[in-house]
Amino acid sequence: MESIKDRGVLEPVLVTPKDGKYLLLCGERRYLAAQKLGLPSIPARVLDTITQKDEILAYQLTENLQREDLNPIDQAKGILSFIQAKLPDKKYDVGGVMSELVSYDRRPEDLPEEIALNVRAIIEIAGKSIQTLHRTISLLKLSDEIQTEIRSGNLSVSQGYLFAANLDCPDLKNSVEF
Repeated sequence: MESIKDRGVLEPVLVTPKDGKYLLLCGERRYLAAQKLGLPSIPARVLDTITQKDEILAYQLTENLQREDLNPIDQAKGILSFIQAKLPDKKYDVGGVMSELVSYDRRPEDLPEEIALNVRAIIEIAGKSIQTLHRTISLLKLSDEIQTEIRSGNLSVSQGYLFAANLDCPDLKNSVEF
């Protein structure tokens, strides 16, 4: 909000027409800050062709993964939501997405083309290796309590990765103190 007060909205929000209004695709934080500041208008880029949920998620994922302050839990949820939206008939859960990422890493040619294309899209959007994506998604297997601690910064991401990789180890679970 301070930067918008000092310099205005430098990056336009992305919107698409919907039911005679505009649906905000990207830039919610800019939009809300401008509202709080009482700005009568802000720059917007109108994308006329965006209609599908998976297209909207792709834009949102691209923008959000570029944010420096996005925590790894929200990154993981964004990636999972994107894959679930792109492949709704697969009814993927966290384990299913992780399995497809491992399969892609080991033998991408064995995956159905539709799945391989979506994994490649995630890699490009996120700008991360397949191993990093796998570790990030694995954080969603952690308990809500541990996810909250990672999100708040009380537990490091590397500790989260360690916990996620060792979910079956009772000694590790019992050693966590918040």
